[in-house]
Amino acid sequence: MPGKFSRYCVTALLIMAYTVCNAIPPRPVPPRLVNDFAGIFTAREALHLEQMLTAFDDSTSNQIAVITTTDLEGLTPAEYATRTGLEWGIGSEKYDNGIVVLVKPKTYSSNGQVNISVGYGLEGAIPDAYAKRIIDNEMIPHFAEGDYFGGVAAGCTTLMKLASGEISEPEETGSIGVVLMMLIMCIIAVIFFTAVARSSGRNNRGGNNGTKGGGDILDAIIIGSLLSGGNHRSGSGWGGSGGGFGGFGGFGGGSFGGGGASGSW
Repeated sequence: MPGKFSRYCVTALLIMAYTVCNAIPPRPVPPRLVNDFAGIFTAREALHLEQMLTAFDDSTSNQIAVITTTDLEGLTPAEYATRTGLEWGIGSEKYDNGIVVLVKPKTYSSNGQVNISVGYGLEGAIPDAYAKRIIDNEMIPHFAEGDYFGGVAAGCTTLMKLASGEISEPEETGSIGVVLMMLIMCIIAVIFFTAVARSSGRNNRGGNNGTKGGGDILDAIIIGSLLSGGNHRSGSGWGGSGGGFGGFGGFGGGSFGGGGASGSW
């Protein structure tokens, strides 16, 4: 009886292992960093991301792999991303410096899911809390509007800066933007009402139309400059990658331990 029970346990474990392995897509051949199994990017968008991430790999050896899927196969986003990172060996074996950005798009019957899984070697540069802030502040707002490329590009840009030490923590872009916009609106309101009051006073006094015209023009210039300044937005953009595109050389055997964060919308 004990022997039969042991065989049952071994069989069950083998079935579970087989199921998990089948849930993970095979390593791409030829190797690439952007694997859009869900078909959420245009060909141009996928190429832009591939060039950006390949250039980052070439210059730092850190690897960020973007994976999209329509089905998590019963796994959590963290499990799916971590297993893929391990199976594919994303990052180098020496430094464990790989990152997986996983996106499952939203459908009529299910929420969208996103996960950032961080290799052992980058957990110090990208703690779980930072990964969560990137997801909540920089990725999901784009995803909620159907802009998957914009969200992935914004998230990867911040991840690259953190991994390479260009910044020490992700910026709170959402709250800063709201405060800045409120400040600009207040300044515009003050200038507008001041201009109206001065114009009204001059009309009541009559005459001196030349001075009035000059003052109105100056007010318009100030208001216009404020409005144009408030319209500048930071973002991924399409910018040039600079130089030729040599292609991704392949994954290096990196390992993952569960670091990162997930989100949904």
